[in-house]
Amino acid sequence: MADYLTYAKETMNFINSRKNQGPEGIYWSLQDAAEGRSIYYDEICMYAGASGIIVFLLGLYQTTNDVSYLQEAEEAATYIRYRFDHDRDLKRNFSKYAFSSGWSGAGFAMIQLYKITGNEKYKTFVADIIESAKADAKTGKNGRGYSWTSFPGIVGDAGTVLFFLYAAKTFGREDWTAFAAKAGENFLGQRHDAGNGTCWYPGVDPVYFGAKEDYIDPNFPMGTGGIGFVLLNLYEASGDQRFLEATKGIADFMIAQAVKMKAGSLIPHGLPDRKDLFYLGYCHGPAGTNRFFYKLYEMTGEDRYKRYIDMLTQGVIDTGAPEVRTEGYWNTYNICCGTAGLLNMYLGLWAAFGDETYLEQAKRCGKVITDGATITDGTEGRECAWRFALDRVAPDVLSTPIGLFDGAAGIGAVLLQLASAEKGQFHATRMLDDPFPEKNKL
Repeated sequence: MADYLTYAKETMNFINSRKNQGPEGIYWSLQDAAEGRSIYYDEICMYAGASGIIVFLLGLYQTTNDVSYLQEAEEAATYIRYRFDHDRDLKRNFSKYAFSSGWSGAGFAMIQLYKITGNEKYKTFVADIIESAKADAKTGKNGRGYSWTSFPGIVGDAGTVLFFLYAAKTFGREDWTAFAAKAGENFLGQRHDAGNGTCWYPGVDPVYFGAKEDYIDPNFPMGTGGIGFVLLNLYEASGDQRFLEATKGIADFMIAQAVKMKAGSLIPHGLPDRKDLFYLGYCHGPAGTNRFFYKLYEMTGEDRYKRYIDMLTQGVIDTGAPEVRTEGYWNTYNICCGTAGLLNMYLGLWAAFGDETYLEQAKRCGKVITDGATITDGTEGRECAWRFALDRVAPDVLSTPIGLFDGAAGIGAVLLQLASAEKGQFHATRMLDDPFPEKNKL
């Protein structure tokens, strides 16, 4: 049996081989990761940089009680605060206030630090980020709500709204909930009727994918499933029935696009010209899309949403994953599009439903991840890294990214989850768009 905790510790050793001293605090170089597509990379971000590494460090601290991990997380927070005060305009991002690539992700990391330390400076920082986002908000699509970018999905505006809701719930700020609800009206004006009572919502600017104007992303977090998820959260937080009404027809549209595999089915990457491309991970695949269906199941108790989860999960298994690589599950191990995303999904489903089959699938993912690791001797001890193709369209461009979504920090974080599951003490830190339980429900 693999010692997943040791793998996680050695992963942090590797990440620290990229550590730099900033004007204040520390950060990690993204030079190697930037060899791939670099549009959403900045040193402070959740996707690839310091905010996500803080989340991983805090997981290590909570697991081991080694205070050095907490100290390092706080040093990284000092750098992020410095950047906010002195260099707030980020180099590369989907949106300045995006969760994955902007200041909302930094705010999420500060909330995690506040929960552990109780230090008011992190609470103050969150409030400063929110006030900055409020000040920079523009009128949304069709004159409704607020927007910060041309990306409505969770990679853009929806992620910012989710951060507002999360911060409001954490700190009891009804005014932040009210602002999020007002901002969320932006999505209400973007519903597209697809016939038979079904509908879809745009999540990305088609130009980003080099797609035509008729491009539809049915999945998560860049598409319809992600918008559906934020609408459900807006309804839950505000009680505004308009948000619940706006979700009607989303699930039926998504399932209508599903393509039969063997026993299960998968939803294509995009429509109308990517019907034969099936991603498996968090981005465009069941590891993300099942979050929407689980949220629906959790809120309604309707069995059909559990059946949809089972259908998509079986579709993943039908491909031979996690061992067999396919076009939509290429040489990648990360949370965003690889094996770690599948591992997170399986453990989330196991925590929610108690079905040991999910745990067995998670263990298969754990073995694929550890078998794919590169172990070397470093200055802080053994280092564990993963070298893979971050972009499907550039399979020969290999790199060793270190972030929570794009690389090592996220892989290490899900290995911590698996270690806790094997010890009978399961715990996971859930992202803004991850509705699965932090601990076993059953």
